[in-house]
Amino acid sequence: MVDGELFDKLCEIGRTIRNNGRPWGGIQLVVTGDFFQLPPVPDGQTRTAKFAFDAATWGTSIPHTIGLTQVFRQRDPQFAQMLNEMRLGKISDDTVRAFRALTRPLRFDDGIETTELFPTRLEVERSNSKRLNDLPGRSYRYDAVDTGDANIKDKLLQNMMAPKSMELKVGAQVMLIKNIDEQLVNGTIGKVKQFMTQNEWECGGLGETTEDGPIDLEKAVKKIKKFQNNQDITKTLIEFPIVEFLCTDGSRRTLQCVYDEWKVELPNGDVQAKRSQLPLILAWALSIHKAQGQTLERVKVDLTRIFEKGQAYVALSRATSQQGLQVLKFDKSKVMAHPKVVGFYNRLYSAEQALGGNNKPAGQQTIQSMFGS
Repeated sequence: MVDGELFDKLCEIGRTIRNNGRPWGGIQLVVTGDFFQLPPVPDGQTRTAKFAFDAATWGTSIPHTIGLTQVFRQRDPQFAQMLNEMRLGKISDDTVRAFRALTRPLRFDDGIETTELFPTRLEVERSNSKRLNDLPGRSYRYDAVDTGDANIKDKLLQNMMAPKSMELKVGAQVMLIKNIDEQLVNGTIGKVKQFMTQNEWECGGLGETTEDGPIDLEKAVKKIKKFQNNQDITKTLIEFPIVEFLCTDGSRRTLQCVYDEWKVELPNGDVQAKRSQLPLILAWALSIHKAQGQTLERVKVDLTRIFEKGQAYVALSRATSQQGLQVLKFDKSKVMAHPKVVGFYNRLYSAEQALGGNNKPAGQQTIQSMFGS
């Protein structure tokens, strides 16, 4: 997502702050990514997207560009091959037929609905708002608390995954946008079950019963005293959502989601801007742009409004399997790979070639020669 102009500017900044004329001031770079996904968004209407490999300093900054081939998200080799054809923009007739066979609706009996991906943010907001409004009951609003330099914080935080504000109800489908542990990760889907203050949650939900029967009276009295002694207004007054998440291994976890932090920091650790917000977003629908990098067990994609190169590939490759993917209006013409990216990847070589120097493009050093080994 870093464009060529920003790449050049960062290289110059590295030279300046380190007072060193070498590329990036001698800083070692390890750069990863997939240019076949969505291109950088240009600033303004007249400028076209300029990839990082188009930067004037790319050739002197990156001595090795190596293609990684192992797929982790999809375990089905056939599905992985179908997606790779989409990625390259060269789809066989068999793959077209296979994608068109995925029009059937997805049905699950665990209460979690399929997440629908849309090309534009407006479509996402319209879909999520309608689904939320259709739910009965009270709406709970959570506004982010933003801090930092007043002159730049709004710009730094404008593309933050955590929203400026959100509304939730019991029954709302949400997505976790922070890693909690190995099971509760960025992209895990869940449903809001109820709302409680932190004290109520920590006290085990006063008035509820356990699987073994009514709550022990003595324990309940102790919890009430703890509740009364805690004067933290955040813990006693604000009701936060209790969310039941469906983990990738099929297990369920229930978590109270309270405010978390997202920071924009300088290399020295100074915080330029910070947002405090719940680590959730509504997840009946997501934009393809925001879903980039996510892994989704259940995905519905309508390709009618696809308009950008790489957009169809990004959307469909969020799915982990064909069984969890519904595709509507599959059109081969919507599957587009940027010709510049195709040319770039045609020049790549493997890690083995980089190590040994065999069949490697002329003029490239081997990794051993670079480090004297």
